[in-house]
Amino acid sequence: MKLSISRLSILGLFTLAIVFSLTGCDPVPRRTLSTDEKIADLYWVYSQYGENYAPLEYKQKTLGFDFEKLKLDYVEAAKKTTTNAEFYDLMFKFVAEFHDAHNSAALTNSSLPDRAQVAFLGFSGIRNGDALLVKKLLPTITKNSNFPIKIDDQITKIDGKLLKDLIDSDLVPLRNLGNKESNYSFHMNKLFTRVSTMNGLPKTKDAVITLKRGEKEFTYTLPWVLKDLHQFQAEQAKATEKPKKEDDKNKAQESDMNFLMFSDSFDSTLFKFNFINFNGQIEKPIAAVQKVMNGLRKKFADGFRVIDFVSEWSPATETEVTKSPLELLKDQRSVIENAVYLSESKNYPAYIAPKKVYDKDGKETGDFKLIGYIYLDSFDPGDSEENVLKSFKETLEAMQAMGVQDLLIDTLNNGGGSLVLGMKMAQMLSNKKVEMPKMQLRLSDSWMDQFQTETMNAPSDAEGEYARRILVDMQSTKSSGKRLSDAYSAEILAPFSMQPNADLKKPFKVVLLVNEMCASMCDIFAGILQDNKMATIVGARTMGAGGNVVNYNQTPNSHMDLRQTESLIVRKDGSYIENNGVTPEKLMEVNTFAKSKYSEVITAATDILTGKPAPKPVHEE
Repeated sequence: MKLSISRLSILGLFTLAIVFSLTGCDPVPRRTLSTDEKIADLYWVYSQYGENYAPLEYKQKTLGFDFEKLKLDYVEAAKKTTTNAEFYDLMFKFVAEFHDAHNSAALTNSSLPDRAQVAFLGFSGIRNGDALLVKKLLPTITKNSNFPIKIDDQITKIDGKLLKDLIDSDLVPLRNLGNKESNYSFHMNKLFTRVSTMNGLPKTKDAVITLKRGEKEFTYTLPWVLKDLHQFQAEQAKATEKPKKEDDKNKAQESDMNFLMFSDSFDSTLFKFNFINFNGQIEKPIAAVQKVMNGLRKKFADGFRVIDFVSEWSPATETEVTKSPLELLKDQRSVIENAVYLSESKNYPAYIAPKKVYDKDGKETGDFKLIGYIYLDSFDPGDSEENVLKSFKETLEAMQAMGVQDLLIDTLNNGGGSLVLGMKMAQMLSNKKVEMPKMQLRLSDSWMDQFQTETMNAPSDAEGEYARRILVDMQSTKSSGKRLSDAYSAEILAPFSMQPNADLKKPFKVVLLVNEMCASMCDIFAGILQDNKMATIVGARTMGAGGNVVNYNQTPNSHMDLRQTESLIVRKDGSYIENNGVTPEKLMEVNTFAKSKYSEVITAATDILTGKPAPKPVHEE
C-alpha cells in the first residue's frame, strides 16, 4: 500500500481546516449581504437543525441552552453585523454552539479576487504538546532569506499568550469539536494563518512570536501579511513552479508546496493541488465530500467520519511513490526494530517484529515473541469493502500462521469512515459473535427514505422485511411526537453480515492505540473492542464524534454548506459516544510524542504485550 493515498487523521503540516464543496456549490458572494438576506440564511440553518440534527435535545440538556432563545439571539446579532465577514463569523459561531465534531459549516472560496482575505506569518507545523513544531516555511520564503523562524523551532506563545489560550479565545468559538484536547490538536496550526471566510482575521498588525530552539528561547516580531486570497494563491503557486518537460505540458499543474491553496473548482486550471490529511497523505477532495452527501443508505453508513480535517494541498512526489510500504510507514510512525513487512496487507500497513518476553515478576525470560502491528489510519481506505476485508483477513491469517498471538492496532489520528466496514473489521478479530453498539436515528425524511428504499431494493426478502419494520417503527415513533428513534442495533445497516471469523484459530491479545483525533468510526471501533473486552486501550480519550454526518448545501445568499450529525451511537452501558468518546485503560498524553512519531506510545503498548513492567517514576530526593 502507498501511504500517499489519504486518510483523514491529524499529523499534517499546514492546518487550515476547511472542506471545499466541490459539488457545484456557489462561492461566497461579491455583494455585501442585506439584513434580510442574512436572516434568510439563518432561518435556512435553523430549519436544518429542526428537521435533521439528532442530538438537539441532548445538547440542550448537557450544554444548558435553549434552542429557541438561541435562534432569536442570533437573529438580533445578525442585524448588527455590517460586513459579510462579520456575518460569516456569526454563522460559524452558531454552529459551534453545539460542541459537535460532525456539526460544521463551510464556505466555498472563489478563484476570483475581492472575495476573501488571508493573513499569514509564513510557517506551518504540527502540534507537539503545548507548542507548534515548525515543519515547513512558505515557498515564497527563499533559502537566502533572513526570515527568523527555522524548521524544528517550537512556537510556544503569540503576543505573550499561550497557544492553547489563544485557541480557546479565537478559534474554538468558530469551530468546536466538543473535546478540549481535540480542539487544541485541530486548531493549533490555524493560529498562524487566518482566512476571512473561515477562522477570522487577526486584530493586530504584528505578532510577537516566542519560540524554543534547542534549550534557548527567542522572541521575534513578525508582521501579519494581509493579502487578497486570490493574490496569495497566485504567488505561492508561482513560487513552486518547476520547469516542465515537453510531454508534461498538457498534464495538470503540480506543486510540492505544503501550504493550503484555495479554489472553487476541482477542475480549476489555476491550481491543481491534492487534498492532504493530517498524516500527510493525499486524497482527492471530491472523494471526501461525496462521502457525506445525501444518497442511498450505503452513503449514510459511510458518513461516520470527520471530513473537514484538511491540512494542506500538495501532490505525491516521485520519492514518495518509489518508497517501499515499510519506508512510507516509517515517515508516519516509529517502527519496531527488525520489523518484517507483510505483503498480505494491501490496504493497511502491517508488519511483525520480535520482542523480548518477560515473566510475571518483570524479568527477562530469554525468549522472544513475535508482535504483530497494523496501522488502521482510516475506515475508508479508498478500496472496495470486499477487497479491504479480504486483505485484512489475510493479514490476520498470515500473522497467526507465523505464530503471532499479540497484536498492536494503531488508530492514532484515524478520522473514521464506514460504520459497516469498521464493525466487520471488529468482528473479524473474534471467532465469537461480537455485540455491536446501538443507534438512535433522527426521525427525519432522509433516514426514513433510506429504509423505504431498502424495502424495495433489498438483496433478499428477509433484509427488506427488516427495513420495513424499522420504517414502520420510526413512523410510529415520530407520530408520537419524538425526534429520535428507539435504540436499534447498528447491524440494521447491514443485516446478517456480522459473522464470527471461523478461520481465526484463537483471538489475538490486542492493544489498541487511540488519541484525541480518533474520531467517528474510530470512536466506535474503540468502543466495540472495549465493551466486548477484546483489547486493552492505550492513549488519550477519543474525540467523541458519536454519529453519522450528512452534508447539506447551501444557504441561499452566503452559499454556506452545513454538515450535521443525524444519529447517535449508544454504547453497551447506555451512554452516548457523542462528546464522551472512549477512555483508555492506560492514559497517555499522545500529542506530546508527535515529534518522535509516537515512539513512546508504541513502546508502552508493546510492553503490555510482552509483560515488560512500566518504568518506575523517578522521585527527587
